[in-house]
Order: sequence, then C-alpha cells, then structure tokens
Amino acid sequence: MINMIDKSVICTFVEKACISSTNKELYLCEIDIKLAQKIKKFIPLTLNSYEVIITEEYVRHVKNRHKEDLEFICLIPEIISSFDKVNKSIEANRRTKKTEIFVIFEKKYKDNTVKLVKLRDLNKRVLSLKTLFKKIK
Repeated sequence: MINMIDKSVICTFVEKACISSTNKELYLCEIDIKLAQKIKKFIPLTLNSYEVIITEEYVRHVKNRHKEDLEFICLIPEIISSFDKVNKSIEANRRTKKTEIFVIFEKKYKDNTVKLVKLRDLNKRVLSLKTLFKKIK
C-alpha cells in the first residue's frame, strides 16, 4: 500500500462522522502493484492504483447497524494490506436496482474474530466503504 493515512486521522474522521449530517469523504490509501497482484490471485480484478476512501454516510451505517465494529474502521488500511482472503461480489443496489461490484476483504485476528470490509467499486478507480462487520461462523 502506498500513501497510507495515519490511523489517528481515520479515527478522528469516524468520531466526527458519527455526529455529522454531511457526507464528506476521507482518502485512506492507494493500492500499489504488489498488493494488487496479491488480490488478483483471489479475484479477477486489477486494482492497481485504486484509491480507498470512506464516507461519513457509510461510517454512520456501520455505527447504526454494526456498532461493535465501528472501531475497526480505523483499521481498514491494515485489514486491506494484510488480508487473509478476498472475494468479489456482484449485487443489485437496493435503492437504484443497478448492479454494483464489491470487493470483500477478510482478516482473521488472534482471538479468531474475522472482520469483513466490504468496499464498493465506484468505477473511477476508487473503492469506497460499504460496510464492515464480524463474520458469523
């Protein structure tokens, strides 16, 4: 990963997003060629030079639907750069019914907790946080 933002900056953004009514976004990192090649071993996508962002709207989604996972948003660059598994998912958007592509990064921690970060491909070389949650076995 290149140009990775500091964890404290992400955590501050998350705190502010939880009480905000706007939809600002924060750049987290860029996927470099080495990481893109690792991802390509799992899924047929070329993600080299893709940016990863979070928006206030989807931070609030995690807060409202997966509150216990909110703190893990600060770890998204770490989860992406050291994932254990990655999948691609194609789903219809519930509101627009348009097909969207998602990249889902899976990271297993020492306590056997598995976190999934679901990023939406915005079709402009940008992956944006859709949700983050604990995998149920």
